[in-house]
Amino acid sequence: MTFESPPLEPDPYLVALDEVAALDTQIARLSAVRARRVTAARNHLDRQAPVDTSTAGPQWSTARVERVELLTELALLTRRTEYRAATLIDTSTALVDRLPATLAAVAAGLMSWEHAEVIAKHAEGLEGDALATYDTRLASLAVEVNPKQLEKKTRHEVELAQPTTAVERAEKAAGTRRIYVDPAADGMACLTLFAPAPEIHAIADRAVRLAAGLKTGGDPRSMGHLKVDVLTDLLLNGEPSIPGATRGIRGRVHVMVPAMTLLGVGEEAAILRGYGPIDPATAAQLTAEATSWRRILTDPIMGRILATDPRDYRPTAAMIDHARLVHPECVFPGCTVPSEQADMDHTEDHAYGGGTIPENLAPLSAGHHRVKHHTRWEFVQNGDDTLTATSPAGHVYTVRPEGRMRPAPQALFKATAAAATAAAAAAATTTTITEEEELADCPF
Repeated sequence: MTFESPPLEPDPYLVALDEVAALDTQIARLSAVRARRVTAARNHLDRQAPVDTSTAGPQWSTARVERVELLTELALLTRRTEYRAATLIDTSTALVDRLPATLAAVAAGLMSWEHAEVIAKHAEGLEGDALATYDTRLASLAVEVNPKQLEKKTRHEVELAQPTTAVERAEKAAGTRRIYVDPAADGMACLTLFAPAPEIHAIADRAVRLAAGLKTGGDPRSMGHLKVDVLTDLLLNGEPSIPGATRGIRGRVHVMVPAMTLLGVGEEAAILRGYGPIDPATAAQLTAEATSWRRILTDPIMGRILATDPRDYRPTAAMIDHARLVHPECVFPGCTVPSEQADMDHTEDHAYGGGTIPENLAPLSAGHHRVKHHTRWEFVQNGDDTLTATSPAGHVYTVRPEGRMRPAPQALFKATAAAATAAAAAAATTTTITEEEELADCPF
């Protein structure tokens, strides 16, 4: 008689891992399909040949108008930043038009979209046989390494393919250096400095050396905290050494603090411009150290910031201040450029009768200001501090004001109304005193 052992149950942990790997393969295959669709959208838009819609100034080429319309549409439809939308477009078109081996590997699920982004980014500038060799070689290498490892191999392959372009590519890359801020949770934020590698490594090395010196001197903070603290101190309090740079400039922030919160009897959060709500202790510290104050009146029912209505060709300082308070960031959907760094735009063009009034002014970053005037994007002010933005493809987005306090609580209105009613009733029941009664006890 033969006995068969019962089949072993598969380890659920291993099953879960296999499922993750299988899903990654599916995601890669779908990414290849998406790349073809993105490229198809670009080709369809190219056939439409949209032209510059501005009436003055330098005109944009059809190619530039197409590029801007496509990336703004995709950014909003897919809830990406414009930078990520541009990366999606560039990677997709590079795979479909120039990197067939890489696209085939993605479609087969052999490499991820992150791998493809690395390969496409470094393929720029390669042509002919050099491009074909690079594509075949990297498509093979990518299946063995992760994207960070692939980045190193990619740079090496590019140097082998076109070593004479290294200096030109380095100079071009340096032209993309930038700094940007990303808000985080619990009152924190990230400051990203994208700059040439030697400078970045030198900055990091200086932070380590300064932190190590403090640590050796007995500072109880961790090395991680010390590195952050010394760099923060240098950036805020150090003086610039660049010729022509103004010395003595200090960082400035704007904090909107409700009066009742400032007095310690309200619960409404303070608002740090460009970030959002901050905790009461931080708000109290900032206000205690404030170098200037400005009183801002708000509608207690709607929470809207109130302002006067002067008219002139150019916005007054008060109008600009009002627009920036209502919209702390650029009003183009998805943009996070602070309004202090943005242009003040007439939503309805002044040349077509748009008034220079608060209801027709809104901050637009320099880039999106040009997008509004050179492409088919349209903006309408709705009279309640909201704007309606319509994309060239007809998608509609509502831009709501962020610089707005919460309306006063209904309980406060009810209490005020009750007090007024009680006062009126008390006045009505007060005994009327005649002139004779009032003078009855007068000795004269």
